[in-house]
Amino acid sequence: MFAFPAMIYSPETTLAFGGAGNYYFKLGHDSTTRTSYVQALGLYTLRHQAVLAMESVIFFHNEKYLLKTKASTSYFPDRFWGLGNNSGNDFERYTIGQFYLYPQLLRRTYKKLFLGAAFEMQNVFSFEYGKGLPSGQSLFDQQNVNGRSGSFISGLGLVALWDGRDNAFSPTKGLYFSYSVNDFSDLLGSRYNFTSQAVDIRKYFPLSKNHVLAFQFVLHANNGTVPVRSMANIGSNTIMRGYYEGRFTDKNLIAFQVEHRIHLINRLGMVLFGAAGRVGSKAEDVFTFNGLKPAVGTGIRYAIDKKEKLNFRFDVGFGQRSNGFYFYITEAF
Repeated sequence: MFAFPAMIYSPETTLAFGGAGNYYFKLGHDSTTRTSYVQALGLYTLRHQAVLAMESVIFFHNEKYLLKTKASTSYFPDRFWGLGNNSGNDFERYTIGQFYLYPQLLRRTYKKLFLGAAFEMQNVFSFEYGKGLPSGQSLFDQQNVNGRSGSFISGLGLVALWDGRDNAFSPTKGLYFSYSVNDFSDLLGSRYNFTSQAVDIRKYFPLSKNHVLAFQFVLHANNGTVPVRSMANIGSNTIMRGYYEGRFTDKNLIAFQVEHRIHLINRLGMVLFGAAGRVGSKAEDVFTFNGLKPAVGTGIRYAIDKKEKLNFRFDVGFGQRSNGFYFYITEAF
């Protein structure tokens, strides 16, 4: 276990300061059970954003069960360019307060295949927009955006996961496949009724001792009445680096990326990456090469825990008339 001061940078937050903690452990004494971890992070940014977040992956004895959890609460001034893959260059500012919880409990059924259930809940308890704008001039009002007065969603789902990676933090080989489907219904107290599906496929190839080629494909598909804070976004610190998260927002997203990871010397490494993606209001809108947004970039890696292969990363990404810098812990994928 170790804790340390944290400083990150991203287009959404600019500089953020706070603290982070990581706790590693193994349940059971068998050598085949991978290391479990709990990560916690507290940040305050130069844009007056406050974030508390926790993520954990716990492998039980013999990896018979797997518990994954994400939770966060935040006060977040943000930006909105409108919905769609061709939203304009002008944005407006808005601010949300939210709480998010997403636990998944899975059971190993065959080799590295896990099947299980999930519960997802998000409460956007405050949503302020349109400050300083004449009545009806906000993009949220002009596009009649769902969830612009706040939202509460609550849903149950099913998850299938194949995790054949050799390491959870910085894999060098193996296949990772995740599929989840969640149904958000007023029967569970949700104010919005919709179905959400997500596919995440990752493959890692060791080219040599010091070179790894990594691929990722992501698909998010939503059907129904989806609040804006539950929609799919282009841009993040993990995929489509180089775009502000939410620069392009809609119900559906497709994205893929490739990353060449190079070990240089001792604790130091570097990466080269490229990505492409797009959003759309219908699922069929994203299955086309038309309108794909490109992104390329590079980064530096420094191993802060060589045994667990936990890296501190600095990335710079360039998108379409867009760029971003990222200071983070752990690899992008």
